[in-house]
Amino acid sequence: MPRKKSTELKSAADPVAAPAPVSTPVVAAPAAQNTGYHPADINGDGRVDSEEKQMELEFRRKSLEDQDAMRDAQRSMTWFALFGLLLYPFAVVVTSLLGLSEATKTLGSMAPTYFVAVAGIVAAFFGAQAYSKKK
Repeated sequence: MPRKKSTELKSAADPVAAPAPVSTPVVAAPAAQNTGYHPADINGDGRVDSEEKQMELEFRRKSLEDQDAMRDAQRSMTWFALFGLLLYPFAVVVTSLLGLSEATKTLGSMAPTYFVAVAGIVAAFFGAQAYSKKK
């Protein structure tokens, strides 16, 4: 933005030099007139024809299918994480019984981070489910 000249600054500070704002009356639209448009009206002609209606129905069907697939994927991921959380201690015990001391030590050192991460995934899923059912 360019800098203002000193003459412009003086005229802006002078209340007499500044023109008074002009107010225009607000005219309410008649109640019978539709000022909005339907989301399915793609060409904007104010009417939803059969082709636009079919496209809107297809879009809604695909949206519902996508939401269903997302919920299924989240559910599968959460159950996989939960089973991993429950089976992790058995992996430590099995490596100890097999005499793999280095593997036991590595699994034991990873356990705190693993449990917090997986518990976060499971808690986020169940929290989101509870929140969505509450709404």
